[in-house]
Amino acid sequence: MRLPGPPRPFRMGTPAIDRFPVRLWATLTLRAMRASGAEHLDYGPCQPLRNAIAEYVQRARGLRCLAEQVLIVAGTQAGLDILARVLLDPDDLAWLEEPGYVGARGALLAAGARIVPVPVDAEGLDVEAGLKRARGARLAYVTPSHQFPLGVTMSLRRRQALLEWATQARSWIIEDDYDSEFRYHQRPLPCLNALDVDGRVIYVGSFSKTLFPSLRLGFLVLPPDLRERIAIARRSIDLQPPALNQHVLTRFIADGHYEAHLRDMRVVYRERLGALRDAVERYCGGALRLRPVVAGLHAVGDLVGASDTAVSEAAARRGLEVTALSGYYKGTGAAPNGLVLGFGAVTPREIEHGMQQLAVVLQHGRDLLR
Repeated sequence: MRLPGPPRPFRMGTPAIDRFPVRLWATLTLRAMRASGAEHLDYGPCQPLRNAIAEYVQRARGLRCLAEQVLIVAGTQAGLDILARVLLDPDDLAWLEEPGYVGARGALLAAGARIVPVPVDAEGLDVEAGLKRARGARLAYVTPSHQFPLGVTMSLRRRQALLEWATQARSWIIEDDYDSEFRYHQRPLPCLNALDVDGRVIYVGSFSKTLFPSLRLGFLVLPPDLRERIAIARRSIDLQPPALNQHVLTRFIADGHYEAHLRDMRVVYRERLGALRDAVERYCGGALRLRPVVAGLHAVGDLVGASDTAVSEAAARRGLEVTALSGYYKGTGAAPNGLVLGFGAVTPREIEHGMQQLAVVLQHGRDLLR
């Protein structure tokens, strides 16, 4: 439940904006303004940013792509909306992880798709279940590097099975790699796009989690035979995201600030995750049991003795942003009772104070059930 105002414990989807180098960004913005020529003020793609992104994803995520395959969009949600409208006809079937990202659900529904919920287990999307439910689906949306919201990583076996299905069915896979830069225990498996030899995977990346959400810049890495169709659809919507932000981001990446910022943030998020674990252990005891966290900016905890929706509502009255895990389940099966807790947006001290308040909510909920 998102409340108005600055980040609070345990807000989802917001990085450590308190640690963003605002002065550096302002300096780069001023330089970009001073250097602006006609090409910076006119319509047209920012080719230097596409070059910088292509070089980065090849180095960091193992993608094999050219700058011409990179399309800049106004964030992940805009990219998903464009993809769904171009790739799907009304009543086409689309696989969606269960539980899954509500923004992807909204984009698919807006395109007229019929959603097929496919369960997620410890290995990620259950491809066999998807084949049984809708082998002929036109599209699959997945978050294999860090499944949202459960946080599991799709196994290599499942990745290969998913790619095999897409090749045989001539279907598309949308790979949303929203926060794979932040891992705590192991190196990531190759992304789906890096394993794809048949051009069935569209890679979606965003700067909302690595930099700041209001930047509203993301990108798609498109198979060659999709580039023109998707580019035409994007131009019909907004032509391009604001050019100034694109030029500033180009310099931020090209000058090495982006990867330096990521290194700094990994240290920050490791500390904040540790604070969350310690606070849960200290204040919530057996009422909230955190699942392992291997990556990202949120954790999942199983609740004992209280309803997750009731806890979410009661926590909001105390100024906490606690998300009910059951809200991400849209299929017919029973949803687990748990909480999704963001830890990236606030300091360790704020995390501890927030957990003290959440402990009061949990105790009250357990008392009501006695």
